[in-house]
Amino acid sequence: MIRPLIFREKDFNWIKVKYPDFFELLKKKVIYKNDEIYINLEDQSEYDIIFEAVGDVLMCEVSQTGDLTKDGFRFEEAWDYADAVPNKEISNE
Repeated sequence: MIRPLIFREKDFNWIKVKYPDFFELLKKKVIYKNDEIYINLEDQSEYDIIFEAVGDVLMCEVSQTGDLTKDGFRFEEAWDYADAVPNKEISNE
């Protein structure tokens, strides 16, 4: 198992509503812990699938001028947090 993705609960709930297809990739691996959502990943290939989906979401959030939309920036910030949090111990308790 590789390090988990760790989303803030408010970001995760927003993603659930705004990007249901992306949420589908994560929902079966959810562990709620305090005000964070841990997504356990089995291996690098599972991470790669999710990372590719991040790119798909962001590509859909580019304006006609080539800039990220407000939602695109919010999604990117949520992803950056989830992917950058140092590894923490996870238990299913």
